[in-house]
Amino acid sequence: MKKFIYSMFALAISAMTFTSCEDVPAPYALPGNEDPVVIEPTGSGTLDDPYNVAAAFSAVANLTWTSNTEYETTEEVYVKGKISKIADNGTFGQSGTFGNATFYIKDDGGNDEFYCYRILYLGNKKYTSGEDIKVGDEVVVCGKLMNYRGNTPETVSNAAYLYSLNGVTEGGSDTPTAIEVTCAKAVELTSALDDNATSSEVYAVTGYITEVVGSVSKNQQTFWMADTKDGGKVFEAYYANLPEGVTEFKKGSKVKITGNLLKYVNNNTGAMTPEIKNADVVILEEGDGGGSGGGGDVPSGIEINCAKAVELTTALADNATSSEVYAVTGYITEVVGNVSKNQQTFWMADTKDGEKMFQAYYANLPEGVSAFKKGSKVKIVGNLLKYVNSNTGVMTPEIKNADVVILEEGDGGSGGGGSEGGGGSAVTSLTNGNFETWADGLPTGWKSASTASSATLSQSTDAHGGSYSVLVVGDAANNKRLATQEITLAAGDYTFSIWIKATTEDVAQARLGYVPVTGGKVGTYAYAKDHSNLSTSWQQFSYDFTLSSETTVCLLVMNPKASSYSSGKDILVDDATLTKK
Repeated sequence: MKKFIYSMFALAISAMTFTSCEDVPAPYALPGNEDPVVIEPTGSGTLDDPYNVAAAFSAVANLTWTSNTEYETTEEVYVKGKISKIADNGTFGQSGTFGNATFYIKDDGGNDEFYCYRILYLGNKKYTSGEDIKVGDEVVVCGKLMNYRGNTPETVSNAAYLYSLNGVTEGGSDTPTAIEVTCAKAVELTSALDDNATSSEVYAVTGYITEVVGSVSKNQQTFWMADTKDGGKVFEAYYANLPEGVTEFKKGSKVKITGNLLKYVNNNTGAMTPEIKNADVVILEEGDGGGSGGGGDVPSGIEINCAKAVELTTALADNATSSEVYAVTGYITEVVGNVSKNQQTFWMADTKDGEKMFQAYYANLPEGVSAFKKGSKVKIVGNLLKYVNSNTGVMTPEIKNADVVILEEGDGGSGGGGSEGGGGSAVTSLTNGNFETWADGLPTGWKSASTASSATLSQSTDAHGGSYSVLVVGDAANNKRLATQEITLAAGDYTFSIWIKATTEDVAQARLGYVPVTGGKVGTYAYAKDHSNLSTSWQQFSYDFTLSSETTVCLLVMNPKASSYSSGKDILVDDATLTKK
C-alpha cells in the first residue's frame, strides 16, 4: 500500500509539472543533464562473486508478476552495492516493532537504484539502532529477488538480510572463525544434532578425499572424506565449491572444508548422513587417485554372488546398511533410467537371463563409460542396503552408489524405464517423464490444474529418447511455462533434470524451477539462479532445490520472452527425471 500511495503522489506531481511547463525543452536539453552512465553487469550472484546492481537488474528482467500472491523470484543470491537512500532505518516500520530496513543501493558511478525492501540486519537479525546503516555504506545483501509489478526490481519482502556491512559480517570480520576438527570429530558432533538440523557454529574439517561422487555441476562437486587416505566414506562434502582454477576434486587429496555441519536424515529410510553442504574447500595436498564418479581404483570387498548378496541383505534390519564392504559379481539384467551426474541404476543376477535379483542403485560409471549395458558382467563394490519402502513394505536388496568394474561388456542396450527404487537418492516417479504418452494433443501428466501451465504445447518427433518430445511454443512478449501436473513431495533435497534444445540458431534460453500449489492456487515461483543457454543439440540441464516440509508442487521449464539473450522462439523438451537425495 505504501508503494501504491507513493506512486500516485509522484504521478500527481508529474502531471502538474508537465501541465504548467509545456514550453520548457525536454529534460535532456537542460544544462547539467548528462547521458546516464552505463554500468556493465558483473557477478554470478554467489557469495564469492555477488551480483553488482546492474546484474541484479538483469537477473529479474524476465521474471513475471501476476498478482501480489503469484509472482516469480530468483533463488537466494548475493547483491553488492552502496546505499544511496534510506526509506526506513530499521527502527520504526509502521508500528515501531518491525526491526527490518528499507533502502536503495547503487553501483559506483551508476544511476540505477535497486530496492532493498524490508530486509533484516547482519546475521539475519532485527535492527536495534537507527544508526546501524547510513548512506554511502557498502553492503552485500542476501535474499530472493523479484520484479515487483513487472517494473520494479527489488528484494522479496522479509526474505533478505544484510550479509555484510562495509566488509564486516555478523561476527565482526570478513569471515567467521571456524572450529578446526577431524572427520571423526565432525561425525560425532553431527550425530549429536537433531535430525536435519544444522550447527550454529562454523567448522573446518580436515581429511582426505576417499571418493568423488558424480560430475561437476555449477562449479560444485560432491565427495566423501576420512582421516586417512584409505579410511572409507566417513564424512560427506555435499556439493562443495571448487576452488578457483580447480576443474574437479581428486581422490587422495588432503583438503580442509569449511561450513556448518548438517545431520541429513532420509525421511524414507531413516539413514543419517553427516555432511557440510556447499562447503568452501582448500586443497592442502593434491591426490592422484582419479576424478569424479568413482573413476579411480575400486576398493576391495568380500567376494560374493548375487544370490548370497540377497541372503545377507535380507538378514539386515529394515533400511539398515551392512558394516562390511562387499564385492558382488553378476550380469546386468536391466538398466533403469538415464545417466544422471555420472551415475545410473541397474539390476543384476547370477546369469545373463536371470531375473531382477539385486540392484545397483545409482552406481558410478567407470571412467570412459557413457552408460551401462544389459548383458555386461560386472563387479560392484559397496555396503549392502536393505531398503524397505515405507508406503508399500516392499524390500529391495541393493548397494547404493557402488563402484563398478566391467568384466565383460554386454550388447543388450540400456533399456528399461524409470523406477521408484532404493535408498537415499530415490528416483521419484514423474508421470510420462519421457513424453511418449499423449492425449487430446497434450502430453499426459504435463498440464497443471493451476495457472502454472501457460505454454502452448505440441508433439514433436525430434526426440532425445524414444519417439516423441514436447515442443514448447515461445512468445516474444511473455514468458511461457511447461509445468507438470501437481505432485506432492516429502521434505528433502531434490534434483529436477531434463533434456532441452533450441529449434533455431537464434539465441535461446530456458530456466528450470518449481512452484508450490495450495488449493489450486500457485504460490511463489522459485527458479534456478541462472538461465541456461540452449543450442540446437540436445543438452541435459538440472536444478537442485530443497523442500522444508511436505509440499504439493508443479515442476517448471520456463521459455523466456524475447530479450538480449533470448529470442522467445520455440524449444524442445524431453526425458525429465526427479531424484531425491
